[in-house]
Amino acid sequence: MVQPPRPPGSHIADPAPLGLAAFALTTFLLSTVNAGWLPDTVEPVVFGLALAYGGLGQFAAGIWEFAKGNTFGATAFCSYAGFWMSFWWLTGHTDFGSAPASDVDHAIGMYLLIWGIFTAYMTVAASRVSGPSWRCSC
Repeated sequence: MVQPPRPPGSHIADPAPLGLAAFALTTFLLSTVNAGWLPDTVEPVVFGLALAYGGLGQFAAGIWEFAKGNTFGATAFCSYAGFWMSFWWLTGHTDFGSAPASDVDHAIGMYLLIWGIFTAYMTVAASRVSGPSWRCSC
């Protein structure tokens, strides 16, 4: 019996749970510090998680999404991996030297605004990828 061809990457497990968990856990920990639930002194814990799980974990999920042929998932996970790795570098390992604090604050604000715009764009794209489940087929 002839087997129908399998879609590319069908032998690879779904990487989306890894990518989503990495983003959610890293974001949650950072948010607990930003909300004041944890003191600012524990921020290095956030940096470690941002690099290892939010960055490398999501990057792995993104590459696996490419192998499965899911361009949207690959773009989302690899992009947010880049966000977390750049956040790790920017906030934990960058010496701004003699730059005025207000300039640094404005630059970080612009960095976060740009990522907010990207997130809005990806939200719109996500609605096009999965298609609305509420659409009437009548």
